Order: sequence, then structure tokens, then C-alpha cells
Amino acid sequence: MPRLVLQDFVACVLLIFWTYTLTQDFEYYEFYAGVGNLCRQARACGYKALRFDILDNVKPYDRKTNFMNINSPSGFALAVISLLRARARDFSAHFALKCASFCKMNVGTSKRSPCSSTGFTDYKSVSDSNRMAERTCLLILLCTALEGVWTLEQPDGSVLEFLPAFRTMLQSIFACGGVHAVAKVKWWMQHYQGPTPKRHYGYSNSRAVLTLDKGKLKKHQRKPKDQRIRTADVYKDGNGVKRYKGNANLRPTQIYPMPFARHVIDSLESMKATCKGAPALPSEVPDARDSFTQWPVVNSEDWQFSAMAEVFQYLRGNRHLDIPQQWRGIIPDRLG
Repeated sequence: MPRLVLQDFVACVLLIFWTYTLTQDFEYYEFYAGVGNLCRQARACGYKALRFDILDNVKPYDRKTNFMNINSPSGFALAVISLLRARARDFSAHFALKCASFCKMNVGTSKRSPCSSTGFTDYKSVSDSNRMAERTCLLILLCTALEGVWTLEQPDGSVLEFLPAFRTMLQSIFACGGVHAVAKVKWWMQHYQGPTPKRHYGYSNSRAVLTLDKGKLKKHQRKPKDQRIRTADVYKDGNGVKRYKGNANLRPTQIYPMPFARHVIDSLESMKATCKGAPALPSEVPDARDSFTQWPVVNSEDWQFSAMAEVFQYLRGNRHLDIPQQWRGIIPDRLG
């Protein structure tokens, strides 16, 4: 019988509640931060902000996992712990998921398309990216349940939005908040002084995100052809097929310009005031154990790369874990 992945995720959240003190009151999160201009701007505006990126920690040789890598058990556990330490119903999280495996330039390797968004999973880079994306979707669901506002950004052409887990995440939020609970927006980064025009898209559970769109990029706003920056080199392989390879000019386009960061942070309060999607509590709240054990059937294939079992096992072995007596017959020693 396939595992109910969302139930497994909730089990991991419960283990965290029974292990750690969750009182730090963060107001802004930037996941996959890179340079971290959003986090930097949030702190400059007085928000208690936290950044999360694999670059923030180099795994020591004697450690099994990197606690800043969401694909590792400790990294995903830390991401969940961080969100549970948010200011109650008054926080925002931004997810700039690494797009390398989902963009058009990588299609030759990943074999991804809108109709086959999980790609050629025999390649580790593809399956790892699928795991990262599915775990990000779980974090977004957690943000929504905690009544926070979230934003997700990708370059135009990324097939992330066609991933089964992403569509299931959206459907879950629509089911609770209605069809307008999530908004999609597209914008040109050159409107924010980006080095290239570069089209992006974003999703959020607040319609205030639509202010990112400043309209069409007009002709006079574009650089002359002789001044345009080429971010990819074109060449032909041994079979004469045209290929593209990113060059040194590509990396600066992956950094948010400060005018963009200022716009996002300046919009935070209006976004938090208009966020949707959190499920309404019933008049009579059922016992948590009944809610947990009577989990609705979901399509586990939508979450086939999330690997919640390894996260559960990591948390289950914590020596500070103190499972309440009434839950000890419900929470298993291991999943699967």
C-alpha cells in the first residue's frame, strides 16, 4: 500500500513540536537565497529576517548531511523548524527554487516538458531537483496552513509549474481558499534595472504580488542590439545539432536587482493583509489524533520523490524527542 506522503509530512512536523522550542518570531524568510538581496532589504527595513541556502554551510567531512541542504534530512527538518518559528499569522516566505533542471536550456539533459515535467529521472541531477521541488511544495503548504504569505519565483520557461506536486499543492490551496487563493504574475526584470530583459513568473497566495508586473517592455527600454548581453554561447555538436551553453554573463542575471528587492519588501504588508488559502477551523475542532489517523486518500505518485521516510527517521532518533503518552501508539518507529 503506498504511503500517504502528506500524513508522513505532518508526522515529521509533530516530531519537531515534541523535540524543539519554537519561539523565535521570524517575520521574513528567503529560501534558496544566493546573494540574499531580499533578506538584506528586509533586515534594512526592520524585519526579523532569515536566509536559507546550501552555500551558507560547507558540510564537514565527519557529517553525513548538510543542514542547509533541503534535500538532506537535517536540511529539510531545519527548514520546517524555521517556519514553525515564524511570527504567528504575520510572516512572509520567498522561494527562489533553483531552476537549472527546469529551464529550457537544460531540456537536452533533463528531458522535461510541460507534458513530462518530472523528466528523465535516471539522472541524479533530475531526481534531486524533483525532490527539492516537492519538498518546497510541502513548505509552501505549511506556510499557507500557518496563515503566512508566500511567493515563489522562476524564470519564464521553467516547467516547475507543471510538476504534479506543484499542481496538487495549488489544488489543495484552491480547495480551502477558492480559485482566487493563488495568483500568478509575470514581469520583466529589466523594469527593475536587471542586466538583461529576462522574463520571470511568480506565484503567491496574495494578489498583491500582481504589482510586480509593470507592463510590456517597450522598445526604448531595450538596449541596442550591439549592447545586449548574451548569456549563452551557441555551438554545434558532432552531429551538427545546435546547442546552447550558459556563459559567465548568466550568473549576474540570477541575482535579484536591489530595486526588485525593495519593491517586494515594500509590498510585504499589503501582501500579508490579503493572503488567502488557510483552512478555516470548524466550529468544533476534532481531536488531533482522529484527524491524523483518518487521513484522506491522496495520489502518492504526486510526491514520489519527497522521501519523507528519511526525514522522519532522522527526527525519530533525536534523543530529546518526547512523544506524549497518548500518541505513542499512533506514531510508528519508522515509516514504510
